[in-house]
Amino acid sequence: MSVLSKLPWIRRYAIENERLRTKLTESRQQVRELREREERMAQDAELLRQAREYDYYWREAFKRIDIRQLMPFGEVADRVIRDRRTYLNVDRLYTLWQAVESLPPEAHAVAEVGVYRGGSAWFVADALRRRGREMPFYVCDTFQGHVEVDEELDGLHRPGVQFTRVKAEKVAKYLRGFPFVRVEVGDIRETAPTFAAENAFGLVHLDVDVYPITRFCLEFFGPRIVPGGVIVADDYGTTTCEGVKKAVDEFVAANPGFRVFHLLTGQAVVTRLGGS
Repeated sequence: MSVLSKLPWIRRYAIENERLRTKLTESRQQVRELREREERMAQDAELLRQAREYDYYWREAFKRIDIRQLMPFGEVADRVIRDRRTYLNVDRLYTLWQAVESLPPEAHAVAEVGVYRGGSAWFVADALRRRGREMPFYVCDTFQGHVEVDEELDGLHRPGVQFTRVKAEKVAKYLRGFPFVRVEVGDIRETAPTFAAENAFGLVHLDVDVYPITRFCLEFFGPRIVPGGVIVADDYGTTTCEGVKKAVDEFVAANPGFRVFHLLTGQAVVTRLGGS
């Protein structure tokens, strides 16, 4: 220790300097904590705003049954979600489950257009098997993304950009346990004629996101749906897929034998009425 460090005023300076350093560190920590608190408060405020904006989605949710506990639905839905094979959550899967359960006796075929990784197709196939209604199930996709979009309606969707990394061979392998599933690879406008003779579809699941293909599928499958059968159009109620809503609304307006129900899942259920 140097002689200078022993001088009283130098020691007092050193002590005061250390005290100020400590106080500065504490102040900085308090500022960080205050900022974190403000950020949490802002996040809470945003969540509250969203809760108020979308209150009708979950109003009195605590009173509703937990569909995940409905067996065997919950078990099958959990399987495909855990497999990470679908973007559909339990609510939208439950719509498909009910559609399978409600298949008219006259139904002899099912289809899905827009397969992604095959999760919803596996789900529907398993539901059909459990109901004892195994029938030709046409699973259709380009496996190369969108082939055509409407620039004014279809938002950020672009041909050959989204959904291009999934291989048809992998999806076919995933679905191989269901021999009644037929994977159709290519533009639906080109592959549809291969099963155009089918005229008793009980369920068609459309998950194609864009106007041109949704409109084509409605025009193609509509006349081939049996009375009481349904077309479930995904993303009907989403702001990123306005073309789907336009296509469905135009189809129903032009075909009085059909009715559309907009679900809070974002899906539309297009039902063919009896005798039409």
